[in-house]
Order: sequence, then C-alpha cells, then structure tokens
Amino acid sequence: MKCQVCKAEAPEGASFCQHCGAKLPMFEGDTSQIPQGGSATQPQRAASTEAQPWPDADSDPAPTSDRGLRRDVSETTLWEGSYSPKAMLGVGVGCGLLTLVLLVLGIGFASGVWQLLLLLSILLVWLFAGLRLAAKRLGISYKLTNHMFYHRRGVMTRTTDRIELIEIHDVTWRQGLVERVVNVGTVTISSADRTHPQLHLPGIENVESVATEIDKARRSEQLRRGRRIDFSNVDHLT
Repeated sequence: MKCQVCKAEAPEGASFCQHCGAKLPMFEGDTSQIPQGGSATQPQRAASTEAQPWPDADSDPAPTSDRGLRRDVSETTLWEGSYSPKAMLGVGVGCGLLTLVLLVLGIGFASGVWQLLLLLSILLVWLFAGLRLAAKRLGISYKLTNHMFYHRRGVMTRTTDRIELIEIHDVTWRQGLVERVVNVGTVTISSADRTHPQLHLPGIENVESVATEIDKARRSEQLRRGRRIDFSNVDHLT
C-alpha cells in the first residue's frame, strides 16, 4: 500500500504512514482521509484557538464601573493662614485703658518710687501683650489642601496634626462684637478624628470665606472618594 501524500510504501494494515504521519486509506484507492489544502503534518486548528498577542503589561485594564474611572489626584494647597493680629484688638484696647489709668495715678497721686513702679507696670503690660501676640502669630499655623487639613502649634516644640477632609462632618464659624469690626473670627471643625473631634481655629481673618473654602473642599473630596455627606451646611454662630 502506498501513502497518498508522500507516495512511500506502507506496510499492509497500517493506519498511519511511518514516513510523514499521514492517515492511510482503509483500502486501496480511498482518498476520503486525505486532508484538503495542506499536508497531514500541519493539522488545521480552529480559528478560535489561534494564538492571540499578549496584552501590553503597562496598559491599564479597562474600567468596569464609574469608580474605576476615577484617578487619584495630587495634593495641592488651597489655603494657608495663621493667627491674625487683628484678633487681639480687644486685648490692645484693654491694655490701652489700663495704661491710661496707670498714667493718671502716676501723675496725680504718686511720686518718686511709686511713679517709677507705675511706669514699670505699664511696660510689663505691653510686654505681656506683645509676647502673647508673638506666641500666637508664630506658634499657630494652618494649611488646607484638597485632601487634608493641617494645623501646627508650638514655638520651641511644634506639633503638627492633620485631619482627612473625608472625616470632617461640619464646619462652623463664630464672631464676637469686636471681631466683626475687623472681620476676624473662630472656625470650628467637627470631625471623626479621635485627637481633635472639635478643632477650634481662633484668629482667622476673613473667617466666612475661609470656612466656606474648607467646607467646599470637604464636599469635593467626599464626593470624589464616594463617601456620603451627612452634614453639608456651614453654620454661622454669633
């Protein structure tokens, strides 16, 4: 028997050609087992099993939801501030009145050593006010970013704490009578932070716009991170 593909002699009763591996016909003259359009050594494969190119290892997988479309954004500073000297207007007025009283006492009722002591008292009053202002001005600072709120305290030893905006529940602001004259006030941040569940920020200039900026950043970050907003209003306490 001859192989119909390579024409080599094959032993009688063999099913496959020992030379090319082609399937032999069951009887002489049968050509139904010969593969059409190619050699038997190259079996045809289904189109579905053809080799596919490997995906690019650097390419990102296609997102399957809206959350997959979100990309983390870099941290940028939205506002920075510290204790405003305007917040000590009341202290300055008090020091001025006390100075006036001491001067009247020193000129009208005291002499010699007592006048010197009264002048020394006046200097101590203003020195105390100046040191207090310097400690607050240099020892308190705030920074708001699109992810965090940072607050730093201390002059010699500084402590910096931060609160994630997604943990902030509410933002309120308060102004006294004198503070309204110079447009300063205190911002209060209520959050889930264990260290500072209620953080008070005194001496903030343009307090209303700062409180609104913090609340706006809070809502934007919570929406971006997919967190439900429980409190969305900025309250004005007087």
